[in-house]
Amino acid sequence: MAWMLLVCSLAVFTTNSIGGLCRALGAHGSKDASWALRADALMHRDHQDHREHRDHQDHQDHRERCADLTAAWLHNSRVQAADKSTVLHLSVRPASAGASRGSVFPEQPLFSLVRRVYRCCQEAGECRSVRGLQGGFLAGGPDVEFLLSRDVLFLSVRRVELHLQLSNPQHVNIQPVLPLLANKKLPTRFISRSQGDTTELRVDLLFFFQRLQAAAGGPGGGRGLAKMMLPSPRHQLQDDQQHGVWGEMGVALGCSREGVPVTCQSGQVRLLHSPFLAVYYR
Repeated sequence: MAWMLLVCSLAVFTTNSIGGLCRALGAHGSKDASWALRADALMHRDHQDHREHRDHQDHQDHRERCADLTAAWLHNSRVQAADKSTVLHLSVRPASAGASRGSVFPEQPLFSLVRRVYRCCQEAGECRSVRGLQGGFLAGGPDVEFLLSRDVLFLSVRRVELHLQLSNPQHVNIQPVLPLLANKKLPTRFISRSQGDTTELRVDLLFFFQRLQAAAGGPGGGRGLAKMMLPSPRHQLQDDQQHGVWGEMGVALGCSREGVPVTCQSGQVRLLHSPFLAVYYR
């Protein structure tokens, strides 16, 4: 009977058919049934432990994603990017000027960010107000246009990020450079996050947004870095319905592998989605 109990306890952990056979063999004694019940309980406990571990891991991952929303900036102090062919030209226009080109609908990365901010507010208590501004590529080149309504310029802004989702199959190191800052020997602040073959860059554009606000007479008044970057004499925002431009700047990407500069093209780096702006405000 001892060998039968051993077979029974092992068989329950394999397949239902073998377990059924085992229970039939052990039907002559009550101890056999108790062994089967104990084995079933162990399986249930293992499944519960696995589920609790998975829930704990999901909760930990969620907290890390929430903490990432306010992660500290990295600094890129290089004056020039390694690959000048990866320069993106950004322009900000009044929303009325883009009416003839139709609406720009948010893409999946922007929806994901807003959903993450909302979940973090619900579950972690880290509530922040965010306005997502989807950029759109203009035909004929790597030019990205953002359409802003004037009310956005009067928000009490805390943080402004340019989000870039990039395909990075060779896992090269990618760092952004803002020529507007590099020309004044100021660092570009950014956050890099990689998952699989995708790299997300978040570039600090608070100074640029405050520059627009200062020209519009909005909050901030051109304090700090924004004041340093204001043109002299100060220009007012143009509000031409067809061709008005509120601000322009370039963003370059520099790629390297183990500290050695390479072209981003050789690393097969490319944009997966149109960039978007995340404007956090009080």
